[in-house]
Amino acid sequence: MYSYIFKSTYRSFYGKIGYLFLFILISLSFIHSYLLSSEIWPQSIYDPIVGFDVEIFPHPTPPSSNHILGTDPLGRDVMSMLMAGSRPLIQLSLFSFFIGLFISLLIGTLIPYLFKKMDLLMKEVSSGVILMPPPLVLLILGTGEFVDKLSPSMVGVIYGMLSGVGVSFLVIRSKVLEIENAEFIKASKLIGGSRFYIATRHILPIVVPYAVSLMLTSTTYGIIAYGFASFFGQVGWTSNWGMMIYDAITYGSLLGGINYWNFIPPTLGFLLCSSSFYLLSVSVKKQFGISI
Repeated sequence: MYSYIFKSTYRSFYGKIGYLFLFILISLSFIHSYLLSSEIWPQSIYDPIVGFDVEIFPHPTPPSSNHILGTDPLGRDVMSMLMAGSRPLIQLSLFSFFIGLFISLLIGTLIPYLFKKMDLLMKEVSSGVILMPPPLVLLILGTGEFVDKLSPSMVGVIYGMLSGVGVSFLVIRSKVLEIENAEFIKASKLIGGSRFYIATRHILPIVVPYAVSLMLTSTTYGIIAYGFASFFGQVGWTSNWGMMIYDAITYGSLLGGINYWNFIPPTLGFLLCSSSFYLLSVSVKKQFGISI
């Protein structure tokens, strides 16, 4: 099923663009690690957090042959920061997508069909989770001593759990309840199929594309939520695009203006990353005729 979804999305125009954007992000992360580890980029100059080019003054400097995207007000190479910032977004996206997908399929398929009494309770819990805006949740969790523990992977886990228990569960639940009365389900019951067998062999394959589409869209929102949290410094001391935008605005206002080479690259990075998952979501919906 999952390989079929991958092949189906890859055939579409939106899917190809989405995979291309995702490939670019992953490539940036690996290329950055190689450039620093092989000393092609000296750590003292191109480290995305503490790097500083002492031969150039004053900072920030516009794009040049040594610094393709220029330097920021703290003397750090913008290109190095941009490439390093792709890594936490990839971690967040993968954790958010797969954990949310697993939870939404597990509880969204099994609970409504096998555990009717628990289903009503889970429905109320999901309705309450929907009222918790993930950006606000991340900002609250990022305060105090917990901020150092709120890594991109942890943000992905939290967002995936909220998404899987929230909107995704309710949508998958409604689809399961709709399929429950289908003729082929009744036929399977008549020939002796157990409820667990029917849930895993007949219902689950039908709702998988819905869950994949929902979690791809949810991951898009998770990237935006991480942008808010990283902008306010609530994700620990790590190189990320939200902090790049914050530094560009804060130091730019102090130095007399926001430089485009400090502000535009991380903004386009967020756009590229969120667009990749959104386009994949659109591709899944188009290929499987999903209208949600």
